[in-house]
Amino acid sequence: MTKKSKEDIHYKKNKVNKKTKSNNVSARNKNNELFDFDKEIVIGMPRISDDKEKNKKNKKTSVNTNKNKQNAKKKLTKQQQIAIKKKKAILKIVKVLTLIIVIIGVSIYVALSPLFNIKEINVTGNSKLSKEEIISLSELKTDENTFKVSKKNIKNKVKANAYIENVKIRRKLPDKVEIIVVERVATYMIPFANSYIYINNQGYMLEITSQKAEMPAIVGISTPEEELHEGQRLISEDLVKLGEVLQIMESANANELVDLITKIDISNRQDYILTLEKEKKAIHLGDVSNLSTKMAYVKKILNDEKGVEGEILVNTDLTNKGAVFREKV
Repeated sequence: MTKKSKEDIHYKKNKVNKKTKSNNVSARNKNNELFDFDKEIVIGMPRISDDKEKNKKNKKTSVNTNKNKQNAKKKLTKQQQIAIKKKKAILKIVKVLTLIIVIIGVSIYVALSPLFNIKEINVTGNSKLSKEEIISLSELKTDENTFKVSKKNIKNKVKANAYIENVKIRRKLPDKVEIIVVERVATYMIPFANSYIYINNQGYMLEITSQKAEMPAIVGISTPEEELHEGQRLISEDLVKLGEVLQIMESANANELVDLITKIDISNRQDYILTLEKEKKAIHLGDVSNLSTKMAYVKKILNDEKGVEGEILVNTDLTNKGAVFREKV
């Protein structure tokens, strides 16, 4: 091998070595450029990846902790909400009750003050009984507190009089009381032991008096004497008959005869007997069937037999025989 060829080979080796060195240097530079602190261990410096992982773990832990706290708060909030609602409800009830008690207390204090003492008592609806009689029955007194008076007691006291059918009490604040009455009206009288019992259309005994009134007398009742008292009512048997008497009187009124009837005998439902004192006649009416026809016959006979004493019989076969007048001999 020649000297020149040796030099060429040496040159090539150097060139190759230079390239290798340059390649190594560039690789090292690249390695330096791509140095990963997360992966590489550097003395005196903590690993960044560990810190990040720790931070991630810490974040996850704090998130979980916060979630747990929030859940705990939610659980506590539900319980607390129930407790708070209960407390609010109790406080509300206490406030309302306190307010009611205060209002009641003030109302009672005001109601019992002299402002509400009775100064005037008025009575309406009365005709038979006087104002003074009704006030006396009520036992109401002026200067008495209107709220200390029981309406129910007043009603019962006033209704103790048989003439009173119904009573209403009205307070006209601050110092007036009104007694409103509905009276029963006497329509018939029952002769009884040298006196008379006044009754109304419903069979209530209103008054026992020695004074004979201008009203028809009813005789032949079945109610026992021991039950004949003011405020009492006729027994059911007599009430049925009284109902039929009302029918008779209604028909008589339609024929302008009602004012002539002075007495009605109800002892026999199949033959009611009407007495007409002024006409000096008695009418045997029979039962309450065909009343309008019977009254028409009575009216005709009264006109035909004016002033003649006797009996008119309309309890007969009116279709075939008609009514009969029997003169008293």
